[in-house]
Amino acid sequence: MPQRKPDLRVIKTRKAIKNAFKEMVMEMDASKITVKELSERAQIHRKTFYLHYTTIEALYEDVLKEVSESYYQAIDQIAPDAPFFEVNRVFFTFMSRQEPYVEKMVCDPSYRDFADKLFLATLSHNRHRYNPYQNYSRPEQNIINTFLALGSVNIYRRWVADKKQVPLEKLIDLTNELFMHGVASIRKEENK
Repeated sequence: MPQRKPDLRVIKTRKAIKNAFKEMVMEMDASKITVKELSERAQIHRKTFYLHYTTIEALYEDVLKEVSESYYQAIDQIAPDAPFFEVNRVFFTFMSRQEPYVEKMVCDPSYRDFADKLFLATLSHNRHRYNPYQNYSRPEQNIINTFLALGSVNIYRRWVADKKQVPLEKLIDLTNELFMHGVASIRKEENK
């Protein structure tokens, strides 16, 4: 059975919707983005929006799915059982290269629910590839994974809030040290 070619009108409309959405993310909180204004900016009818997305939340999920898939491509370049420091490097390098709208969606509190879904999806992807904590009980794994995921994303948010004053390589080295050896490891100079 021959494959159908993608309808160029559908592609063009979805692109217009997403571009308008990205502009709006940069300008306003999540609660202010409406289908009405988004449709006006995308120069489409509201009914056309609903042909592509059932709700504004479905659009958020689609945009974040694209980000997730880009992350999966990056993380899948390293071995599934790669050491933590390599996984950490991929995460921070990937996040540092995102467009400004992604940075805002991850860091702005009004988008937090959507960003959290993104990070749960990426964590799930990583654990399906390889779970170094499989010998722990499920509740223990949940604690470990929460520590790693929330630690990473909140460090990223802090880094952005501090206007990325710490160079990326230093950030990666510091977070590797903190995650692998804790605060005591960076205080070793003080203890001498």
